[in-house]
Amino acid sequence: MEMMKRLTLNFWIATILIMANLFTWAGVTAPKPYVVEAIRAPEVAALLDHIASGNHSGETWEVTITELEAEQTMTWYFARYPSIPFAHPHITITPDRMMGEMDAVIVGLQVHVGATVQITIKEGLPVVKILDLSIPLPASIRQAVEDQIQTELQRADRLPVRFISAEWGLGKVKVKGIIR
Repeated sequence: MEMMKRLTLNFWIATILIMANLFTWAGVTAPKPYVVEAIRAPEVAALLDHIASGNHSGETWEVTITELEAEQTMTWYFARYPSIPFAHPHITITPDRMMGEMDAVIVGLQVHVGATVQITIKEGLPVVKILDLSIPLPASIRQAVEDQIQTELQRADRLPVRFISAEWGLGKVKVKGIIR
């Protein structure tokens, strides 16, 4: 009888510890995602179609994109390239910075991350300065995520365009460039 009481007590202690662990991890994992359609912004799609239609090297272009169009375009991009571990972007554009939140898969765990960045143009490419990065993980993993973001951004060198300027406003950005 005494043995049965100990087993029962051990069972309940183990159950409580497991539940506490699950609640702790639930606080780290992502909340219900902010979902937008995975479509390219119309001006972005038109520019890419124009570039694909033939030799337009040297032509200038201009695209204005809203927060929603940016979110939709990012969602489209993430869906097209599943190796990029991000999803469900939600962004805010201001004249001096862009704030965003999204879900990320880090070491197999889906977490909600946030960032505040400043984006400038240097030598025809976007330069992203991360002002704040909120990731509910240890510093070493945070650094690995930041390094991965910078690696992904370096792929801009492969784009068929170069950037001349970006004018940031409330809820939108106007970007000018040249076709390579």
